[in-house]
This record gives sequence, structure tokens and C-alpha cells, in this order.
Amino acid sequence: MSSLKKAGGMNERGDSMKRLVKFSGIGLMIGVLLGCSAKNETNLTQRDLKFIQDLGILEESEDIELFESNGGFDGMKKTGNFITSSRIAHYWIDDDEREINAAFFHSDIDSITQTDLVTKLTYASYLTVYKKDGTHFNVYVDADSTRTYQFFNKALDNWVKYRRAQ
Repeated sequence: MSSLKKAGGMNERGDSMKRLVKFSGIGLMIGVLLGCSAKNETNLTQRDLKFIQDLGILEESEDIELFESNGGFDGMKKTGNFITSSRIAHYWIDDDEREINAAFFHSDIDSITQTDLVTKLTYASYLTVYKKDGTHFNVYVDADSTRTYQFFNKALDNWVKYRRAQ
């Protein structure tokens, strides 16, 4: 009997191949998950920013402080929610349908409310932005509680900052 044989009839070379296949599969899964990660303010490209500017809800001089997209892989082309120092915005694009909303903290917003759905697995939390012209829109944050409250607090802080200045 060969010294390479083991109790299950598998040799060392066979065990090595099984480990290689196992680790390759794990590596592939991690790569897919990282590649499909949601866009946020830290990983927006110049091309992404240009896309948002072309929607008419971001000026070239503005910096996005917080950004969330829950549209999956390359989802920022379908949906996005963001805050700059001067505005809050939401867009949703599906084929020929478009919903694009923005409000300036200093002049457009009457009030902001939050709906916390962090504990609900199938729903995103959101802010409702009530504008002085009587319209309103929602800004969605589909994230863990820390990120959700960061988004809520940034919107409220920016709005309150402008209200105090008036």
C-alpha cells in the first residue's frame, strides 16, 4: 500500500485539489460580493458624479457628503439618495419612468420627518422632505442602523444650520 493513500482512499494530491477548488470558490464569491457592493460617497467615480450632474440635481461645485443607492450592481444609474452641504436629493429611473427630486436646505424645505424601518428586513428607512411649495418626496436609506442614523442626522443638521441663519 502506498504511503500517499489515506483512510478514505484519497491521496494528498486529491486533498490539495479539493482545497484549491474550495478556496477558489470562496475567493470568487468574495469577489462577486465586493463587485456588487452598493455605491456610497466614498466610491463614486467622476463618471458617476457627471451622471448625477446631468440629472440636474448636483452642481459641479457641490461635494456629496453622503450617498446611498439600493439599486444593486451599478444601481446608482437607477436610484440614488444624497446629501450635500446645501441640498438633499433622490432619484429613481426605470426605463422611461423618472422621479427626480431635490430641495435646498436654505430655501426649499419646510420640514423633514424620518421613518425608521431598520428592523424591517424588506423595507428601507426614509426621510420625507416637505417643501415650502406643498410638495414632498422621500429619500431612502437601505442600510444598517449606524449608517441610517448618520444619514438622518446629517440631513437634519444641515437643515437646522440654515434655519438658524435665517
